[in-house]
Amino acid sequence: MEKKRKCKFSESLEKEFPFLKKGKIDGIVLCNKCNGEFSIAHGGKNDINKHLSTSKHKRALTSAASSSTMHTYFRKTAFLDEEKNLAIAEGLFAYHTINHNQSFRSMDCTSQLIRNIFNKKFTCARTKTEAIVCNVFYPYSKTKLTEEISDASYIAIFSDASNHNDVKLFPSLIRFFDPLVGIKIRLLDFISLPGETSDLICGSIFNILEQNHLKNKLIAYCADNTNSNFGGKNRKGINNVFTKLNNKLNQNIIGVGCAAHILHNAIQTAADLLSVDIENIAIKIYSYFYIYTVRVENLKEFCDSADMEYKKLLGYSKTRWLAMMPAIERILQLFSPLKSYFLTEEKCPRILSNFFEDDTSELWLQFLHNEAAVFHSAVNSIEGDNISITEVSDRIANLKLKYNERLQAGYIPLTIRNEVSRLESLGLLNRTWFMGHVRNFYKNCFDYLEQWSSQFNQTDTFSWITLRKLPPWEIIQSSLQYIISNFPQHDINENDAFDEFSFVKRYADEAKLKYWAEKETLVESKMGRNVHSFQSRGYSIQKHFSNCGICFDFAWYKRRNGTRVFEHEPAVDIRKKSNESRYRKSDFKRKN
Repeated sequence: MEKKRKCKFSESLEKEFPFLKKGKIDGIVLCNKCNGEFSIAHGGKNDINKHLSTSKHKRALTSAASSSTMHTYFRKTAFLDEEKNLAIAEGLFAYHTINHNQSFRSMDCTSQLIRNIFNKKFTCARTKTEAIVCNVFYPYSKTKLTEEISDASYIAIFSDASNHNDVKLFPSLIRFFDPLVGIKIRLLDFISLPGETSDLICGSIFNILEQNHLKNKLIAYCADNTNSNFGGKNRKGINNVFTKLNNKLNQNIIGVGCAAHILHNAIQTAADLLSVDIENIAIKIYSYFYIYTVRVENLKEFCDSADMEYKKLLGYSKTRWLAMMPAIERILQLFSPLKSYFLTEEKCPRILSNFFEDDTSELWLQFLHNEAAVFHSAVNSIEGDNISITEVSDRIANLKLKYNERLQAGYIPLTIRNEVSRLESLGLLNRTWFMGHVRNFYKNCFDYLEQWSSQFNQTDTFSWITLRKLPPWEIIQSSLQYIISNFPQHDINENDAFDEFSFVKRYADEAKLKYWAEKETLVESKMGRNVHSFQSRGYSIQKHFSNCGICFDFAWYKRRNGTRVFEHEPAVDIRKKSNESRYRKSDFKRKN
């Protein structure tokens, strides 16, 4: 009888079962899964299948699945593609946290979630996220900022204060003109001060300018219209930031207050002199309903009875200048149900019962709503990062002109005029008395704007910047003279300025001027078009805060939710830049 041939561990079996290795003796194999040896000499592949079904091998597989090898807990010294992609992913999520103003604490949970779903090596909790933001992104951001401001010829600095519990925070922003991009606003510093005196603020701003080598580039200081900042509307005081900053810098910088505050205060001051305190009425009506469900439900019933759709009443605050018009508008929309509600209420507040019992109350609401709409539109037009001080000055001048014309003509809208005639015919209103209050309102608006807008007069020499029409060279020379007189440290080449004026003169033809006027194009956009048109030659030469921005375009010539105070600056600075470009994973790879 022929002797049976023994089976061997062939190459085909090795490919099919890579976890098996040939033993020292023919026919014996070693299993790397369970570290067991067995013979395949008699059964070959059948012996392997029998081994795979043994309890020892199955236990080894279960144990391996529930535990990781030691090398997974260590990073490789070589920074290969896998490590780069992991670093990019962690940086991307750290940036996402800052970009959406999330707390670093949120990454404690997010990091675990990402690790369980995607990559077990992903470790970017609170501490690491903070380290990436403060030690990677922030230095990079500051480096880019230094490069940007080194090329700027002129800058304006913004300053404001914000209380965070017992800490008074002072961010400082700068605004400058980049000939190839346009207006830029950057966060320069973010510190806390023990108080809000003019000495502290001035010292802080001066140190920031000195540290960043910007003292000779500063042309304007922008802040709220408080006495500590500017010394009042006449700018005559000496114990204010603006005066002290001028003295320290030994130059004549321009002080720019908040134009939005000026407009808001103008209508608020005029409204306070009306026979009816509409602001107080709006606040009182809102506070009467805003947290009382039963009262709201009762008002809804009155709306149903009047066949009107209920709409939520809007709040109003004396510090929110864009809230007056919507709040009054909502009261007018619900005036009939509101009047019925309060006149039938047993314990109605006296001020509201008197208001709704007065037959002229709706008339005063309509009048103030109409005037609030004018100011609302004006404030919207001057709010924005890219508007220049010359355009703000024009907007205010136009508003003053409107109210001077209304005062002279005794203007009231047709709907209000008809209502006045109706009430007069019923003997409920004296037209002369009403028009006296209207004229007084117009006069107070005009007077307030006239007094507080004088600060913009010093920029009249740059009114040609708006390019409503092409200025003669003599006008531009007067602007040159202003710069040389007030900022002698800047050396301006008049020959280059004239050559550039000639380029603009050829580019900005009548068709473009007409188009810009129709579209109400901002100076920044006009400048951008001009710059890109002459790019081969090259130019030789304000919702972080509500401050009105200043850009004279002299470039024509030359602890929140676990976040500590010191972490705010890198966070805000990075978020500020994120408004201009959204980072993708490919961006991080390019900048790796």
